[in-house]
Amino acid sequence: MTVRPRMGAAADAGLWRHRGFLHYWSANAVDLVGSGVTRVALPLVAVVALHASVWQVALLSFAQTLPPLLVSLPAGAVADRHRKRPVMVGAALAGGAALLVVPLADAIGRLSLGLLYGVALVSSVAEVFGSTARISFLPSLLPRRQLLEANSKLGGINSLADSAGSQLGGALVTVLGAAHAVYLDVASYLACALLLTRIRTAEPATARPAKNTTFRAGIAEGMRYVWSHPTIRPLMLAATAYIAVMAFLTTLWSVYVLRDLHYSSAALGTTLSVAALGGFCGALVVRPVVARYEPVRVMLTALALAPFTEVPLLLAAPGRSWQIAVGLAMFVQSGCAVAQGSTQRTVRQAVCDPALQGRMLATSRWVVYGSQPVAALLAGTAGTWLGLWNGLAVGTLALAVPFLVLRTSSLTDVPRGTTVPEQADRARACPQRESDAA
Repeated sequence: MTVRPRMGAAADAGLWRHRGFLHYWSANAVDLVGSGVTRVALPLVAVVALHASVWQVALLSFAQTLPPLLVSLPAGAVADRHRKRPVMVGAALAGGAALLVVPLADAIGRLSLGLLYGVALVSSVAEVFGSTARISFLPSLLPRRQLLEANSKLGGINSLADSAGSQLGGALVTVLGAAHAVYLDVASYLACALLLTRIRTAEPATARPAKNTTFRAGIAEGMRYVWSHPTIRPLMLAATAYIAVMAFLTTLWSVYVLRDLHYSSAALGTTLSVAALGGFCGALVVRPVVARYEPVRVMLTALALAPFTEVPLLLAAPGRSWQIAVGLAMFVQSGCAVAQGSTQRTVRQAVCDPALQGRMLATSRWVVYGSQPVAALLAGTAGTWLGLWNGLAVGTLALAVPFLVLRTSSLTDVPRGTTVPEQADRARACPQRESDAA
């Protein structure tokens, strides 16, 4: 299956002249800058300011990753039944309001782990509703032939913004303290909401459900569609395995580098920013690489490299040289993650029925990101009983699972030379043939 995106300057200029996409692109960027700051600041609030244990840090990760399991399916149904722009804007404002509680509570001396858990939970709920609507909005903003180009541009700016946010987070934590650094994320949510309101592209009318179709029935329809789809299902299962293992590793990673490798807040921010730059490079190369090779081959190669990128961390000792080695490994890891993520997202968007974009995304998120809270709790257990290094070693070995899931799927049998639009027509026909046969 070979993607043949529009190439050349004309194609690039087309998106840069698309005012709606520019606002959409900018909203993603400012949101990621703020989130990068918070990703550095919140663990530091827990570990440094509140002296959290490994298990308590795992609970913070659990609170951040639980909402996709709880609200992804309703978020998808909302995105398909209502206009997406108000949902995106409302979610951004709700997320900013939730995070504002952290610096305000710190200022009056009422900051606690319980409050931190609550803020993480509420802001993550808002993020689920906002991102579900935002990602499912893209296919209605742009034609199908431009989705890979758009996703690569979004992957590039998101990685740069993530890098800037992580670096800025380390600096702000040093200057202002971890809790007050969160103010920047609050401001980014407000800017994101403003940019999204400036998208003037007419949004297609939402499909009205039949009179006897309940909210629950709409969710069930989306789940059946995803599980019966010959392309979306294997991509979702491979992504689930990858995200679960990365959630396990990430939960232990921050505690390990802060306590065992003695990273400063600035070193933590720098390492995360280097990793994010790897994601930017992955976004730059994904279009020509996918144009030359099959999308499945690109995803398999990226997943095969993932376990090896964790090896420097397992070998690392305190010191600048090992910080550089870990940063470079994360650079490669993030580049691979963005390349395979952009590819699989484009394929899923292209093959999905437009009326089911929100529920397809929501079902995928429910399965994929619903694995994160379980992985976080497992990481807390492993870190407590086995030790941080042993837990990281187990997670590194488990990174081979996503590759095996995709490698053994039916996607590896797709004929070469099939474009994404052709694959979309084939994939949409398959569920219909199955239902006719039934």
